[in-house]
Amino acid sequence: MKRGEDPYKATPPPWQGWPPAETSRRRRRIALLVPFVGAAGCGLLVLLGIGLSFGLVILSGLALPVPGGKPLTMSTAGITGTWVDEGGGRLVLKEDGTFTSTEICGDFDDNDDDGFDDVLAPNPGTGTWERDTRNGVGTDDPVSTVHLTFTPSGVRGTYETRGTKKNPNLWTYIGDPDEKRLCMLERAETSG
Repeated sequence: MKRGEDPYKATPPPWQGWPPAETSRRRRRIALLVPFVGAAGCGLLVLLGIGLSFGLVILSGLALPVPGGKPLTMSTAGITGTWVDEGGGRLVLKEDGTFTSTEICGDFDDNDDDGFDDVLAPNPGTGTWERDTRNGVGTDDPVSTVHLTFTPSGVRGTYETRGTKKNPNLWTYIGDPDEKRLCMLERAETSG
């Protein structure tokens, strides 16, 4: 190297080629901002996922179970007959508006306003029944409803018709509908 010659001509010093100070500050701000925005975006996605999950859980909990088939309108003659539940309970609806029952499931009320709704049907039970047609639970479609009144206790119960004309069902919730317990009565098979 000669005197007066630039010692850095061959290899520039580290500070040469650096961006100006203003650009350096801008890059530093961007370097700090990008991870913050990325973390905020990820956090927002996580919160959105959790919110959707809770929303689905809440919506699925709000949907009340309803048996298969469509709401049915049935004549009194169509409802008359023997109905059985899965526990072996039996309900016989007679043409004269009376019934007999043995260990049937259902949601019964004794009208005593004591706040306790878990009333069992008298076993064996007898009483009167009647049919009417109105909009069903959770639908605007007309459905036939069977009202039972046990005598002499006055205990009452109600069933709706659902299913198909070939395979009708009588059904009701047992207790609070939010507990999702159903009582299903199917037409007993007749021999012959």
